[in-house]
Amino acid sequence: MSDPIPPDVITETSLNRQLPEIGREQIIKALDLAVLKPDARLEDVTNAARVVEDMGLASLCVASYNVAVAKQITSRVCSVIGFPHGNMSPQTKYLEAAAAIEDGATELDVVMNYGRFLEGRDTVVVQELGRIVQLAHTKKVLVKAILETCYYQPGQIIEACRLCVDCGVDFVKPSTGFAFGGATPWAVELMLEAVKGAAQVKASGGIKTYADAVLYLGLGCTRLGSSRCLDLLP
Repeated sequence: MSDPIPPDVITETSLNRQLPEIGREQIIKALDLAVLKPDARLEDVTNAARVVEDMGLASLCVASYNVAVAKQITSRVCSVIGFPHGNMSPQTKYLEAAAAIEDGATELDVVMNYGRFLEGRDTVVVQELGRIVQLAHTKKVLVKAILETCYYQPGQIIEACRLCVDCGVDFVKPSTGFAFGGATPWAVELMLEAVKGAAQVKASGGIKTYADAVLYLGLGCTRLGSSRCLDLLP
């Protein structure tokens, strides 16, 4: 693999690009509001679900345990699977996905087993992710694959995205927000180039401000993942 491209080099290119105007409504429709901190209470889930429902956000993203609670308030519930490290057994992740769908999740954010991918064991990733995608799509549930790109070299980002597209995912995401790095413009640009429209890209990890929302939607992402809402709006 080639050496990692310094993030500041591509970030400079991204920030100098003329980005389209991004309005409040576009951000609202793209936002997956996340309640994923390990100390999150059921009250936090229900309050966020009301925000999603009242504002018309894209979804509420919660731990699989909290899907049934959120579903009582909003139909737009996304469950994380294999969160945050992706290194559970394939059967465990499949059963978690199946249970989340049964509880009413309409989207799954699945953490790819990036440890196995980075050591070259693509078959493990393909079999695990492909099985979850097949199950989800029979239930008309979207699947977003989380790569955790802060651990990758540029070529690996491209390879992982293409692998995910081959598995049939609907979106690829750079980050869980629980690793040492989150979304970066250079990684997202690589992801957009790699999927070539065969999947969408969701920016996640460190999305905290209106400027962040404008940047990533302007680059071509169609979803944003953040634990914040009003801070992202103009």
